Amino acid sequence: MFNPYEHHQAKIIFISRQTDNIKLFRFEFTRPIPGWKFSYKPGQFVELSLPNFGESPFAPCGDARKNYLELCVRKTGKLTAQLHQMRIGDKVGLRGAYGNGVWPLAKYDFKTQKNLLIVAGGLGFVPLRSLILDKNNWLGQETKVQIFYGARQPNEMLFRHEYEQWKKQNIQVELTVDRECSGWKGNVGLVPTLFDKHEVWQNSIAFICGPPVMYRPILDKLKKLGFVDEDIYLSLERRMHCGFGVCQHCAVGSYYTCKDGPIFSWAQLKDIPGAI
Repeated sequence: MFNPYEHHQAKIIFISRQTDNIKLFRFEFTRPIPGWKFSYKPGQFVELSLPNFGESPFAPCGDARKNYLELCVRKTGKLTAQLHQMRIGDKVGLRGAYGNGVWPLAKYDFKTQKNLLIVAGGLGFVPLRSLILDKNNWLGQETKVQIFYGARQPNEMLFRHEYEQWKKQNIQVELTVDRECSGWKGNVGLVPTLFDKHEVWQNSIAFICGPPVMYRPILDKLKKLGFVDEDIYLSLERRMHCGFGVCQHCAVGSYYTCKDGPIFSWAQLKDIPGAI
């Protein structure tokens, strides 16, 4: 019987450098269990482990319909530094997926009434890419999708080679960098400044993921535009550790981020001190 809390061996089958310290890894499981297929929903997370280096949570960033798993990893500590040294064919342990996934698309009728605003900063774009790649599984043909994304500088933007392809799918992509850079002709300023430059489509819901410091200014912008709390969703994935509510590291009020989240509506979080 498949144990969701047991590590399963997976090998690296593809590596792509995104920035100086961020790589995209593609994995496939090497010992499939009869009758079981790894699956996840956009918004869930997995735990990756390496012998002698422990484990860390990561949000899948690929197309959930594919037969492989993609993770985008920044080199920040011992485990991620070791992972960045690994090559195609090397093996890791993976367990999950955990969390409430999905970004709450199923509750909305996108075929008739809702548009989608995606707001991301830095590495926060990672779990939202999975949603974008899987959008045809959730959204109607008339649904409008906007992306507001910012990074410190152009060479730190993730998935840069995909923006033009998304635009061909009628996705509006608006970008910004934190400070002036040679050769950059786009917006300069933090992510909230994009709200001052571009009209947000009416009848939208908003999905937000990025550094905690950006949440409050973006919430202020959305509230001024008339968004109700139930139509604003945030990711709190930075808080997760064990994955199944035992360590209590991820407790936010009465919620466990790893079980009840990592995606929450602002209606759920707004009255919890220190939630963001």
